Amino acid sequence: MLVKRYRVQLNHLLQNDNKVYYQITVTKVNNENQTKTTINRYSELKNFHEQLHKNVTLLKLQMQLPQFPGRCLFNKTNQNEEKIEKRKYDLESYFNELFSIDKIISLTPVQQYLPIESIQNEQVNISVKIESYVIYDGVVVYVLRFKNNFSNDEWIYKKRYSEIKSIHDALLDQGFKNKLPQFPTRKLFGQTNVNPETIIKRKGDLETYLNALFCTQELQESQIIKFLISDSKKYHEKNLKLEQLKKCSTLKSKGLDSNQRVEEDLQKSN
Repeated sequence: MLVKRYRVQLNHLLQNDNKVYYQITVTKVNNENQTKTTINRYSELKNFHEQLHKNVTLLKLQMQLPQFPGRCLFNKTNQNEEKIEKRKYDLESYFNELFSIDKIISLTPVQQYLPIESIQNEQVNISVKIESYVIYDGVVVYVLRFKNNFSNDEWIYKKRYSEIKSIHDALLDQGFKNKLPQFPTRKLFGQTNVNPETIIKRKGDLETYLNALFCTQELQESQIIKFLISDSKKYHEKNLKLEQLKKCSTLKSKGLDSNQRVEEDLQKSN
């Protein structure tokens, strides 16, 4: 289910230096008062897209970025009003498609455009408890409870071993090798998901690893950990909304069933 969180509108400004600047206004769909405007040149937006691509690759996120509007092959765009309008339309479409992807919203480069309080400004002291696990199609999924000990906020996140390993690998790629705790190793023989004792052992090892991550200030300040915190919160919020929708749907269904029974009883009595 695609949930549109933000609406993006673009205008263009032609400055005295004959350069085109794009005014990007992002508004939160469910609260029109929350809006933010950023002004960038095309080259800056292209750099932004390249940063996003690096982030997606680094974190091994399974997603396809929308295509970024290409440069004009002949003549300069800023010398042609029609081409400026075409690029403005293409960039607006690009941003609207981009901001409809849930995980994209959690990436650090995107935060500069959104009318939200950045995780960078939030005081955090995170602890993690892996409460349980479930097995879907032979794959073990761990249920993680995050807690910010400053605000007492708690939220639930579900991750596979391989997905947590991707976070570890991304931190390695960013040069944090000497700061990282040891990551729980894979089994050399046999499968973890067929042995409950091995699953519980790995569950404890992953919990120890994650808490060690959040004990290191330098790691907490990395873009990768900020993404993990932001993405886990959005995952929790999305699941809460889905649960609310299910409850409303169930209540509505029960109400219809009840009304139908009343009508049937009335017809029988007549």
